[in-house]
Amino acid sequence: MRFSSAITFLSCLFVVFLTGIPPLLADTPLPDIGQSGSSILTPAEERRTGETVVRNIRRAGGILEDPLLTDYVNNLGYRLLPFADNPAQQPFQFFLVDDNTINAFALPGGFIGVNNGLFLATESESELASVLAHEISHVTQRHFARAYENASSNQIPMIAAVIAAIILASKGNELGQAALTSVAAGNIQQQINFTRHNEEEADRIGIQMLNKANLDPAAMAKFFDKLDKQSRLLGDNVPDFLRTHPVTTQRVTDAQGRAAQLPHPKLEDDRSYQLMKQRLRILTTDNPAELLQHEEADIKAHPLNQATLPQHYGYALLLMRLQKYPQAEAVITRLLKLDPHRIAFLLARAENQINSKRLDAALQTYETALKYYPNNSAITYGYVAALLQAQQNKRAKTILDKYLKVPPSNPEFYQFLAQTEAKLNKPAESHEAMAEFYYSLGQYHQALEQINLALKFPKLDFYTLSRLEARSTQIKVDILPGAETESTDRKKYQNLLMH
Repeated sequence: MRFSSAITFLSCLFVVFLTGIPPLLADTPLPDIGQSGSSILTPAEERRTGETVVRNIRRAGGILEDPLLTDYVNNLGYRLLPFADNPAQQPFQFFLVDDNTINAFALPGGFIGVNNGLFLATESESELASVLAHEISHVTQRHFARAYENASSNQIPMIAAVIAAIILASKGNELGQAALTSVAAGNIQQQINFTRHNEEEADRIGIQMLNKANLDPAAMAKFFDKLDKQSRLLGDNVPDFLRTHPVTTQRVTDAQGRAAQLPHPKLEDDRSYQLMKQRLRILTTDNPAELLQHEEADIKAHPLNQATLPQHYGYALLLMRLQKYPQAEAVITRLLKLDPHRIAFLLARAENQINSKRLDAALQTYETALKYYPNNSAITYGYVAALLQAQQNKRAKTILDKYLKVPPSNPEFYQFLAQTEAKLNKPAESHEAMAEFYYSLGQYHQALEQINLALKFPKLDFYTLSRLEARSTQIKVDILPGAETESTDRKKYQNLLMH
């Protein structure tokens, strides 16, 4: 069972309800999704459910942890959010799924996943943004809560089953495949009928968001229609995105009509999109040597200028992948002459300098980049990694303390902090940081073990001790949801998980 198949089931059936949960769920931490008598999911319950799913996807190795690409997709998402319905009710997080199939999905609580394959299938920033706008609308319109409200009160949310199935199925486990099959055997027709209304609403609101964000409102219909036409040529190999977001001629026509009624904006330069698409293409290619032969011919035919910056950037990354560092440096130097403050080019230079064993030069490049873009996630990530390599632990700690005032989307920052604290002879703080790393991966038992190790160190000050004890209590709640306030329904729910 492919990882993408598990995600497809999740996005298609996220709120279908089953009358029971299979035994394979016993060891999987599940979100607290409210008691069976609840009439609607609260925003807090939606957020908790989404967080749990994302942690488990990350634990299964399904998230592409590239700081630069993650920054880009989040910046694009947040460009749209001010124009969404009820955007301020909750934070959003956008992430790339390391899968080459064409798919995207929304999770409860403001989590939006986009597969590598879908990103590469788009041809403009507006097309990629149209998918994000559509998925954002699923969240802001609270389609998850509506489906929960429509479910019968004596059923357990299917989302818990899929969380466990994702972990198993992504590793080729037959139990995972069986679980997903049983999930699919639920009340499918009711979910499809309900989804059609949601899709129409998400289309309508998403198109308005695109227009207000100065993106092409016609891009949604164009992209969906393109996928639909391509899928007809593929027979049964329909993109996963179309399985979870069924496209009809009427739906495309309606989207085209809505876009035609809006003023056509003067589109901004989408250079960042083109650069990031090149980056994703190079990072995910299975045969960089073969690709290089094609790229070299293309580069010779298209000399460097503002229009061909993305192609030459991709060429530099490809040279770096193949350890041709002097050639890569020459290309990066030419790129920076044309666009000296571009984050992608500065990071490429720093990475190439590290690969070329020029660590001091790389640190200078990172410091320059941080002056242009203070607290930038991708720059901070590379800079801290380089500082640790250079044994500049106090400087790394200073940077991390500033950056981690807000929880990061990339859990590796906590690993950096754990390494830094250990090198500064602060073992309790090191274990605490590792606890946050494991927690971000959904590995709650390992997180609790790290907190317990931290608590064993003598002479902890009152503030540190209180913080560790509070975190221990919270993690225990996440391991056994609802531990503080047991109810008859909760006990029945937990008994199901233990059998």
